[in-house]
Amino acid sequence: MIWLAVFAVLITLLVIWYLIRPLLRVTAANDRERRGQLQQLRERLIGQLNELDVEEADNNIDAAIVSDERRRLETELAKTLHELEAMGADINTAQEKISRVKISAAVIIFGISVPLIAAGLYAFGQRTTLVRLYNPEEASASAAAPPMVLEMVARLEKRLAEQPDDAAGWFRLGRAYAVLEKPDAAIAAYVHAYQLTPDDPQLLAEYAAYLYNRDPSNISSQVLALYTKLLKLAPGNEDALWFLGFAAYQKNDYKQALGYWELLLKGLPPQSKEAQHLSTIVAKTREKLKKK
Repeated sequence: MIWLAVFAVLITLLVIWYLIRPLLRVTAANDRERRGQLQQLRERLIGQLNELDVEEADNNIDAAIVSDERRRLETELAKTLHELEAMGADINTAQEKISRVKISAAVIIFGISVPLIAAGLYAFGQRTTLVRLYNPEEASASAAAPPMVLEMVARLEKRLAEQPDDAAGWFRLGRAYAVLEKPDAAIAAYVHAYQLTPDDPQLLAEYAAYLYNRDPSNISSQVLALYTKLLKLAPGNEDALWFLGFAAYQKNDYKQALGYWELLLKGLPPQSKEAQHLSTIVAKTREKLKKK
């Protein structure tokens, strides 16, 4: 339901963008039309002045009438040329304004849609931890894998059947199954790899994250044990610090949660969105601790 709501909002934004596009072109279209009219008027006035010169040269018209008519035509031509000159000076400014409106609209839509997409992905467990909520690196999964990928997985399966002690191979196979959305097979492959190399921090991090992302609401003892071990092997691991703090928070052990999160906060760039997000969580956790 969350994803459907997100998709509906995105469609609405795209419809709005489609509807306002003609409005953005109105000013430019009007300017082009007016400029064309003025150019036609300029050519007509110049033509009339040329005809007047011919008539004057042939003495076919009274000199006083020629003088008055020339003055009228020249005055009108001067106004036309002045307006054309002004439009020429303003046209770049107008185009810049229209471009800024388009860019602003695109930025607004993009700024709204990206967080919504992020929320939808997170609702489906596509992120490893909450602390990476604003990380631009996405782990994208394809439901319909290209034949080449399936062939590579098949070759890897065959090789592991012949060389079952290849921990790195089982690790890669676990990743492949995860991408292909085969959770049971992915877990089985991760288990094989873990049994062969139980002290590999990278394997521990991915294995624990995969188990957790399958059901973020269930902080199982297995996931907790994996992250606890990971923190011992890699004391500054961000995923482990976040998860263990979150697990403590769920148990209302705010002091322990702060211990993990404050350590995590020290390792994040101060101005990063992750740090700002975590700082807010830490502040709220401190308030809860004071009320206990």
